[in-house]
Amino acid sequence: MGNQNYGKERRRFKRVAISVDDGIMGFISSPRSIADESIAVKIIDLSAGGLHFFLHRSSFKGISTGDHLTLKEIKGTNNLDFISNIELEVKWIADHQALKHVGLGCEFLHISDEIRQQIDQFVDTMRLLEVKK
Repeated sequence: MGNQNYGKERRRFKRVAISVDDGIMGFISSPRSIADESIAVKIIDLSAGGLHFFLHRSSFKGISTGDHLTLKEIKGTNNLDFISNIELEVKWIADHQALKHVGLGCEFLHISDEIRQQIDQFVDTMRLLEVKK
């Protein structure tokens, strides 16, 4: 008798991996940020439920699991222009001292169904383009 969930996708939302070469950047702020200061992050994974990004260690500034951040905007693709000022909750942090970057997994908070649907459509389109490569 094995685990019947083995290999089964447990995530609530479809996601797409984004290559660093795609140049899709997010700009976030945290409660510790100076007014109007944004931190540039590289988005490497996106779903209607949240995103995974990494930032340079020098910009990390002691963000902790459970902290709330604001995703100010995403640049590098016109297809995500509708995303602005979305609240995020940090769910996990990958911080390995030997690396120059820190990875964070965040969940979108308080977003409308319309925004979720638009993100989902972006994910579907990116996945189709990936299959065609």
